[in-house]
Amino acid sequence: MLVKNLLDKAIEANLQEAVQSELYASHLYKSLANQLQRLGYFGGQKHFLSEAADELTHYQKLADFLNDRGSVANVPMLEAITDRVVTLRDAIEIAYETELQLGNDYDRWYTSASKDPTVQQFLLFYLEQQRTSVGEYGDLLARLDRAGDNEAALILIDQELGE
Repeated sequence: MLVKNLLDKAIEANLQEAVQSELYASHLYKSLANQLQRLGYFGGQKHFLSEAADELTHYQKLADFLNDRGSVANVPMLEAITDRVVTLRDAIEIAYETELQLGNDYDRWYTSASKDPTVQQFLLFYLEQQRTSVGEYGDLLARLDRAGDNEAALILIDQELGE
Protein backbone atom coordinates (compact mmCIF):
# COMPACT_ATOMS: atom_id res chain seq x y z
CA MET A 1 0.00 0.00 0.00
CA LEU A 2 1.37 3.41 -0.92
CA VAL A 3 1.40 6.14 1.68
CA LYS A 4 -0.36 9.31 0.57
CA ASN A 5 1.90 12.32 0.13
CA LEU A 6 0.45 15.06 2.33
CA LEU A 7 2.66 17.81 0.92
CA ASP A 8 1.74 20.33 -1.72
CA LYS A 9 4.08 19.85 -4.71
CA ALA A 10 5.61 23.35 -4.45
CA ILE A 11 6.19 22.96 -0.71
CA GLU A 12 7.70 19.52 -1.25
CA ALA A 13 10.04 20.97 -3.91
CA ASN A 14 11.17 23.63 -1.41
CA LEU A 15 11.84 20.99 1.24
CA GLN A 16 13.85 18.97 -1.29
CA GLU A 17 15.84 22.14 -2.02
CA ALA A 18 16.43 22.49 1.73
CA VAL A 19 17.72 18.90 1.81
CA GLN A 20 20.23 19.75 -0.91
CA SER A 21 21.25 22.98 0.85
CA GLU A 22 21.93 21.22 4.15
CA LEU A 23 23.97 18.50 2.45
CA TYR A 24 25.92 21.09 0.48
CA ALA A 25 26.66 23.07 3.66
CA SER A 26 28.00 19.91 5.32
CA HIS A 27 30.14 19.23 2.26
CA LEU A 28 31.42 22.83 2.27
CA TYR A 29 32.28 22.79 5.97
CA LYS A 30 34.25 19.55 5.58
CA SER A 31 36.24 21.25 2.84
CA LEU A 32 36.86 24.31 5.02
CA ALA A 33 37.98 22.03 7.87
CA ASN A 34 40.48 20.30 5.60
CA GLN A 35 41.87 23.57 4.31
CA LEU A 36 42.18 25.08 7.79
CA GLN A 37 44.03 22.01 9.01
CA ARG A 38 46.52 22.50 6.18
CA LEU A 39 46.97 26.13 7.30
CA GLY A 40 47.56 25.13 10.93
CA TYR A 41 44.22 26.38 12.26
CA PHE A 42 43.33 23.27 14.21
CA GLY A 43 40.61 24.97 16.26
CA GLY A 44 38.97 26.12 13.04
CA GLN A 45 39.28 22.60 11.68
CA LYS A 46 37.52 21.18 14.72
CA HIS A 47 34.84 23.88 14.54
CA PHE A 48 34.02 23.22 10.90
CA LEU A 49 33.98 19.45 11.37
CA SER A 50 31.39 20.03 14.08
CA GLU A 51 29.46 22.39 11.79
CA ALA A 52 29.51 19.73 9.05
CA ALA A 53 28.04 17.20 11.48
CA ASP A 54 25.34 19.68 12.53
CA GLU A 55 24.35 20.20 8.90
CA LEU A 56 23.96 16.43 8.48
CA THR A 57 21.71 16.42 11.55
CA HIS A 58 19.64 19.18 9.91
CA TYR A 59 19.47 17.09 6.73
CA GLN A 60 18.26 14.05 8.66
CA LYS A 61 15.60 16.09 10.43
CA LEU A 62 14.32 17.21 7.00
CA ALA A 63 14.45 13.64 5.67
CA ASP A 64 12.45 12.37 8.66
CA PHE A 65 9.87 15.14 8.22
CA LEU A 66 9.47 14.37 4.52
CA ASN A 67 8.98 10.68 5.36
CA ASP A 68 6.43 11.55 8.03
CA ARG A 69 4.48 13.54 5.43
CA GLY A 70 4.49 10.73 2.87
CA SER A 71 7.46 11.79 0.76
CA VAL A 72 11.11 10.76 0.57
CA ALA A 73 14.14 13.02 0.73
CA ASN A 74 16.19 12.93 -2.44
CA VAL A 75 19.94 12.56 -2.05
CA PRO A 76 21.21 14.84 -4.78
CA MET A 77 24.59 14.98 -6.44
CA LEU A 78 26.51 17.84 -4.86
CA GLU A 79 28.60 20.30 -6.78
CA ALA A 80 32.33 20.34 -6.14
CA ILE A 81 33.62 22.80 -3.57
CA THR A 82 35.74 25.41 -5.32
CA ASP A 83 36.10 27.90 -2.47
CA ARG A 84 39.71 28.21 -1.37
CA VAL A 85 40.88 29.72 1.88
CA VAL A 86 44.22 31.30 2.67
CA THR A 87 43.29 32.74 6.06
CA LEU A 88 40.99 31.92 8.94
CA ARG A 89 38.98 35.01 7.95
CA ASP A 90 38.37 33.55 4.47
CA ALA A 91 36.73 30.49 6.02
CA ILE A 92 34.61 32.54 8.43
CA GLU A 93 33.45 34.83 5.60
CA ILE A 94 32.44 31.83 3.48
CA ALA A 95 30.54 30.36 6.42
CA TYR A 96 28.83 33.70 7.14
CA GLU A 97 27.68 34.05 3.53
CA THR A 98 26.52 30.42 3.45
CA GLU A 99 24.49 30.76 6.64
CA LEU A 100 23.05 34.11 5.51
CA GLN A 101 21.93 32.55 2.21
CA LEU A 102 20.43 29.57 4.03
CA GLY A 103 18.58 31.97 6.33
CA ASN A 104 17.16 33.85 3.34
CA ASP A 105 16.17 30.55 1.74
CA TYR A 106 14.42 29.36 4.91
CA ASP A 107 12.58 32.70 5.12
CA ARG A 108 11.36 32.16 1.55
CA TRP A 109 10.43 28.52 2.15
CA TYR A 110 8.57 29.44 5.35
CA THR A 111 6.59 32.17 3.59
CA SER A 112 5.73 29.91 0.65
CA ALA A 113 4.37 27.27 3.05
CA SER A 114 1.63 29.60 4.33
CA LYS A 115 -1.11 27.14 3.38
CA ASP A 116 0.50 24.35 5.45
CA PRO A 117 0.96 25.39 9.10
CA THR A 118 2.55 22.02 9.90
CA VAL A 119 5.41 22.79 7.52
CA GLN A 120 5.70 26.35 8.79
CA GLN A 121 5.89 25.14 12.38
CA PHE A 122 8.58 22.64 11.37
CA LEU A 123 10.62 25.32 9.56
CA LEU A 124 10.70 27.57 12.65
CA PHE A 125 13.54 25.41 13.99
CA TYR A 126 15.62 26.19 10.90
CA LEU A 127 14.84 29.90 11.00
CA GLU A 128 16.15 30.04 14.56
CA GLN A 129 19.23 28.00 13.66
CA GLN A 130 20.05 30.38 10.83
CA ARG A 131 19.47 33.49 12.94
CA THR A 132 21.87 32.15 15.54
CA SER A 133 24.51 31.05 13.02
CA VAL A 134 24.50 34.36 11.16
CA GLY A 135 24.92 36.19 14.47
CA GLU A 136 27.77 33.94 15.62
CA TYR A 137 29.67 34.26 12.35
CA GLY A 138 29.05 38.01 12.31
CA ASP A 139 30.54 38.23 15.81
CA LEU A 140 33.56 36.20 14.67
CA LEU A 141 34.10 38.55 11.74
CA ALA A 142 33.98 41.52 14.11
CA ARG A 143 36.60 39.86 16.33
CA LEU A 144 38.77 39.13 13.31
CA ASP A 145 38.50 42.80 12.30
CA ARG A 146 39.77 43.76 15.74
CA ALA A 147 42.57 41.20 15.58
CA GLY A 148 43.79 42.43 12.20
CA ASP A 149 47.13 40.79 11.36
CA ASN A 150 48.01 40.12 15.02
CA GLU A 151 49.13 36.46 14.95
CA ALA A 152 48.67 36.02 18.70
CA ALA A 153 45.06 37.23 18.47
CA LEU A 154 44.39 34.95 15.50
CA ILE A 155 45.80 31.96 17.37
CA LEU A 156 43.60 32.79 20.36
CA ILE A 157 40.49 33.01 18.16
CA ASP A 158 41.45 29.72 16.49
CA GLN A 159 41.85 28.03 19.88
CA GLU A 160 38.45 29.30 21.01
CA LEU A 161 36.85 27.93 17.84
CA GLY A 162 38.09 24.48 18.81
CA GLU A 163 36.53 24.54 22.26
